[in-house]
Amino acid sequence: MSRNKEEAMAAGVDVCATKPNMKRRTPWHDYRRQGTYMLTFVIEGRLPLLGRLQTASVSAESSAGAAATVELTPLGRAIRDEEVRKISLYYEMVEVWKLCIMPDHIHMIVRVKEDMPEGKHLGVIVRGFKGGCSRAWWRLQDEGAMPGRPCVETQGTVAARPCVETQGTVAATVPAVSTAGKTAGKAAGRTAGKPPRPSLFENGYCDKILLHEGQLDNWKHYLDDNPRRLAVKRLHPDYFTVMQQVAIGEWKCQAVGNRFLLDIPQKAAVIVHRAYSDAEYASLCQQWLACGEAGGVLVSAAIAPREKAVMRAAMDSGYRIILVRENGFPPLYKPAGESFEACSEGRLLQISPWEHHLGRRIISREQCLQLNRLAALIADER
Repeated sequence: MSRNKEEAMAAGVDVCATKPNMKRRTPWHDYRRQGTYMLTFVIEGRLPLLGRLQTASVSAESSAGAAATVELTPLGRAIRDEEVRKISLYYEMVEVWKLCIMPDHIHMIVRVKEDMPEGKHLGVIVRGFKGGCSRAWWRLQDEGAMPGRPCVETQGTVAARPCVETQGTVAATVPAVSTAGKTAGKAAGRTAGKPPRPSLFENGYCDKILLHEGQLDNWKHYLDDNPRRLAVKRLHPDYFTVMQQVAIGEWKCQAVGNRFLLDIPQKAAVIVHRAYSDAEYASLCQQWLACGEAGGVLVSAAIAPREKAVMRAAMDSGYRIILVRENGFPPLYKPAGESFEACSEGRLLQISPWEHHLGRRIISREQCLQLNRLAALIADER
């Protein structure tokens, strides 16, 4: 085995995996070095052990959920007030910049200020944090602070901030939660003469590495906006579920978004051929945007620059859009940014005739033609 492969495995990198997996480490990155990360930890079974969503008012008309907050359980508060602070206590080179505790998962932005000593890396810190959270859960169960039934979502307001800096406080009551979880055979869950105790989290974790300017601000906004996004997804679950086997002529497609856009009769396929003159393009662009303004649907694979320009104008104007994608959708796919907002408002459908792949590849001319044929078929312009 090569030295690079050994080091990658030591840092928790799955060097052999080929399937989509958000928990896979980045093989070219050295997790012992300085860096900034957004980490995500998911409760085993997605049980809402950490809190419950509270919304002041979310309706089909507003669909914003702007007042959404998370009311933390005793376990959620213990993790925020005790376990998160232990990270910097045990590892002085690590700072927790921002924390977001959701009912069934945790987001955390951490900064490794200096290279870690030999034998230490980000995975070691994560393992210690997850183990401490599990022990806090077991302790609260032993104290009777964690009732053994699932939490029930309720409407109402609560004076709480779901996404807080590590010094923040949350005033919350105690919701009922489940004690279910997986049975872990790790030594941390064993006591003398007793069976192993369940682990709080799923195996593994997701990390994103800070690489680009503006990325940190986007992360912070994502954490702050997470409760509202959850409220919107619960209001419109069908808009955020990957649909399989959506029939479009001979195609069997995957789709995410408002599938009822397919039923709107007024649709236009935005396809720009190279032979179009500037005058022809300008005339077609005017027709397409007029269709969108009238409540119709613009359908495009948005491959050519001029196609992208039309679809950008349509998105900015709040028109209905069906976007034909070359790549399919991975498990647990979630639209982000403006696509999330467009989905929540029911004005976007993303559709792909092919399964999701991990490769970064240049789309072939034949694939472009196929996607354009699918767009024309959807718009019924064969």
